[in-house]
Amino acid sequence: MEKSVKELVEIAKNFIDERDWRQFQTSKDLAEDISVEANELLELFLWKDGKELDKKTREDKEFLQKIKNETADVLFGCLAISDHLNFDLEEAFLSKIKQLEKRYSVEEVKGKSIKIDEEEWLKKNKDSV
Repeated sequence: MEKSVKELVEIAKNFIDERDWRQFQTSKDLAEDISVEANELLELFLWKDGKELDKKTREDKEFLQKIKNETADVLFGCLAISDHLNFDLEEAFLSKIKQLEKRYSVEEVKGKSIKIDEEEWLKKNKDSV
């Protein structure tokens, strides 16, 4: 049942079109939906210990299903906005990964938990992106 990103976008597109929901969607609405769904995922983890949650997720199939459902909702929103704005989500992801590989080079960050500001990094490295 493996599907490519393009196939997943097509499934999301068909789901939306079969219900005639496109008339209610703007890029703003879809971006808000992604944010809301991401926050519903986050809510499952709110105020809980991360290591305990990892253990619970391995042991509690019902809790894991909730995580899967919310994660799928986020993915659906991403697929829908890529269709709505007519961009290749797979290409966008691969392009972003290439940028992250440069921004977070293995030599500089391996084993470290750091955040490199994207805007500042892009200013310094505009020729290499």
